[in-house]
Amino acid sequence: MKAKNKLMAALFLALCLLAGCGKTQTKNAEDSSMSNITSGKEAVSTDNAGDSNESFLKQDEKAEQTPVPKKAALSLKEGYSDSGRSVSVLGLKEYPKLKGDFGTDKPGKGNVFLVLFLEIENASKEKTYITPYETAGKADGNELENTVLINQPEGYPTIFTNIEPGMSQKGFIVWEIPKNWKKFEFAYTGWKGSDGLTLNAAFSKKDLKTPKEY
Repeated sequence: MKAKNKLMAALFLALCLLAGCGKTQTKNAEDSSMSNITSGKEAVSTDNAGDSNESFLKQDEKAEQTPVPKKAALSLKEGYSDSGRSVSVLGLKEYPKLKGDFGTDKPGKGNVFLVLFLEIENASKEKTYITPYETAGKADGNELENTVLINQPEGYPTIFTNIEPGMSQKGFIVWEIPKNWKKFEFAYTGWKGSDGLTLNAAFSKKDLKTPKEY
């Protein structure tokens, strides 16, 4: 009888131990599964954040590199300004001839020199060159080519030069034009290739104005 009781006790103890081990293994398996799910969510979240940041940077870079075509009108009263430069008209004057220490500039018969005085400020981080090849002029619809003077009207130098970052330059552009002109049109496209900017102006004889001496 005692032997039978001992055998029953041993069997009961063995069953208890097996039940405990099963619960421990199940709990460990559940904990491991939850850990894997959490890690997966974190990985997905991190990947999404990385994709979002990369997409934002690409859009920002594209916005900076894409030129925005635009036209700006200049006049004696209103100039043009943006984050990279500012341009203003200082004056517009006719000269039947120009005398100086190095000789006299004379236009052809029936013509005068029409001189446009400008001030350009370079607010960018790179130097800019104002080129004569990107300058256009029209008198009453007829195209003109800018010309060269040996003298400096009102003491101004030519505007066709390099302008360093943070610096401004005053200068002139001159055309030989019929003295009975009624409408003069000016355009500068030197920045069109870099950021789409074209400057335009239209003047009549009412707009003639002598600038301050340089």
